Amino acid sequence: MISLLLLFITFSLSKQCSEYTTNEIDTVDSAFECIESIETTEKENNDIITGLKYYLEAYVFKDILKNPPQPSFSNNYYEKVDIDAELNKINTKTTSMYDFYSQIKNLIISTRDGHLAFNVDKDLNKPNSELTNFFYFLPFEINIDNDKKMYLIPRKSLGGIPIDVPEIDDNQNIAVKTINGEDPFNIIREFGKKYLGLKCPHAQFTEARSAISFGSLSDTPLTKEYLNTPITITWENGESVTINYSIFKLSTPNKSLKELLQGEEVKQGIKPKLTPEEIKSRKEIGKRMKTKQGIIERYKSDDNNVGCLLTDNKINTFFIVSFDPKDAYVKSYEDTISKCIDLFDSNKYPIQVIFPKNGGGYGYLSRWVEKIISPYDDVDFIGSLRVSDFTEVIIKTGMGTGLYDPETCEVREKGINPQTLGEWYTKPKIIKYGDVEHKVSQPSLDKGGMMKLMKNPRKPTEIVVYTDSFCYSACSLVTKGLKEWGGAILVGYDGDPNGKDEEFEVGLSPTSVIGLNEIDKDNIFTQYGYELGISVTETYRFNYEYNESIPREFLTDMIDERVNIYSDPDIIDIFEEETKKIIEKYQTKCNPKNKRLVKRDEKCDKEINIEHGHGGYECGDNGEWSTKCVLAYCDDGYKFDYINNKCIEDVCVYPPTDDGTPSMTVNLVMIIIGIITLIL
Repeated sequence: MISLLLLFITFSLSKQCSEYTTNEIDTVDSAFECIESIETTEKENNDIITGLKYYLEAYVFKDILKNPPQPSFSNNYYEKVDIDAELNKINTKTTSMYDFYSQIKNLIISTRDGHLAFNVDKDLNKPNSELTNFFYFLPFEINIDNDKKMYLIPRKSLGGIPIDVPEIDDNQNIAVKTINGEDPFNIIREFGKKYLGLKCPHAQFTEARSAISFGSLSDTPLTKEYLNTPITITWENGESVTINYSIFKLSTPNKSLKELLQGEEVKQGIKPKLTPEEIKSRKEIGKRMKTKQGIIERYKSDDNNVGCLLTDNKINTFFIVSFDPKDAYVKSYEDTISKCIDLFDSNKYPIQVIFPKNGGGYGYLSRWVEKIISPYDDVDFIGSLRVSDFTEVIIKTGMGTGLYDPETCEVREKGINPQTLGEWYTKPKIIKYGDVEHKVSQPSLDKGGMMKLMKNPRKPTEIVVYTDSFCYSACSLVTKGLKEWGGAILVGYDGDPNGKDEEFEVGLSPTSVIGLNEIDKDNIFTQYGYELGISVTETYRFNYEYNESIPREFLTDMIDERVNIYSDPDIIDIFEEETKKIIEKYQTKCNPKNKRLVKRDEKCDKEINIEHGHGGYECGDNGEWSTKCVLAYCDDGYKFDYINNKCIEDVCVYPPTDDGTPSMTVNLVMIIIGIITLIL
């Protein structure tokens, strides 16, 4: 009788999903009554695991992860993951969708590749889409000042529902001393390490700083136990408070996290309290931004995600929040970049480029930006695909028509859906990582098109590029390219205030990714309400002998300089002051670990005496510019062969004829177009 009564009480107190009729803030236990009631079946689970095993054969890093090459500074920087073995461990007998889904998400996270993604697809409106309306949150956001102190900014409301934690409100101008008795930054580090699929600890920290206090349970399926663990905060004035996570249930189906947060920012202005000097500075910046031509009104707006301005301090500022404009705004995005080029060409002042949590996007836009910053960079990526049955399907659906033979510049596959693939794929390369065999297609070129460039390009020592290490995918293609070609001074900001500078990467995941639905619309995951993204192309260093064995995904590219900037990047003058210092420093000093960044000088052209080559002074081991002249870059139509220290003809400009001699046809066409343009 007592057992039946307890069962009745438990059932009567449980929260059914249908009971959520409006936006609601709930306890973790109550919300999980609904979340854990979303069911799956053993058949569904087995179907999904079988599907993952098939489709992930095309995952280009599947072999390498079993025994990844490590950088010189660590023996375990890249984690070892045997994907098939881990898939076999997943409990397919569970009937809890959240339990099953979390196991897969944890495996995906362990690869530390944000391109590899398995998510609930809310647009399919399957039973599991209910999960996308649940958000975890803490009653504050985290701000870090430029003196490496943590402050908690109260979250006043969410979804129109007030939130009141007086202790946080009263202490928002007091630095946090400890969280759970430890260094307050530890909780961010541990969250990033456990729940975010990013390789670099600084990138983990940058993302975790916001994700720890607010996120979607479908993106980050935290356990009920973690969410129920109390968090004790102690400020430097001795006051303390113990809080817990809460759950926000969104009543409007399929409304995005971004839309929800934007609404709250407008209503409550979630920003750190500023000193009078900072307020005055920000107001002055706001006035300048409103009066300058060519800058978008708010650089984080949905339409552009890009903007620029020339400040009163005579620094050209280029903001790029994303390379992924909404489809309706692609033309607007391109127009904005074109106006930025005109602005930079109107003066000779230095340029600072800021990538604030740039999550990537369209590759052609990132190539364009790199060529604007550093016009002599080669942006024709070199890459390979993993040999598998599903990779062959991907190629035959059209990917092969976008890949080119690096020796001839001929397209790999001239038509979509070929009956058989060429020898570039059927006679693959085999690379060994210890006892692990990695079978990939022969290297191919992924070509970048030419767009409007600057008429008055700056020297690399006149360009400062700021990265928070989160700079992802298409963004990292820019920063890694600039680092490899010596096209700019790469500077780290944000990240872990007390992390190691030598572990601060310029960006992550320089690979191409496909969404499974683009290739196979009737795949097994869509039937159950999921979507899958796969990294399919590994890219290599620009070695024109095409014999690289380690993809750039597993090659660390580190910053040249580090600055203590943790404020929002729209406080432009903070960046300006650092840019002026760095530009001045690089007049005489440099980063001895980066020999690719050269102080360009025409005086070196004669001394190096390399056909089509231009020179500059190499950075000395003492951190100062030497008097040694080295090859710095090559003329248009030629590529800088760094390994052999020479300029070689770009085969796509000078394609070989049948007898093997170079042809000038393409180049002549380019010259003719140039002449016509001049006449017009």
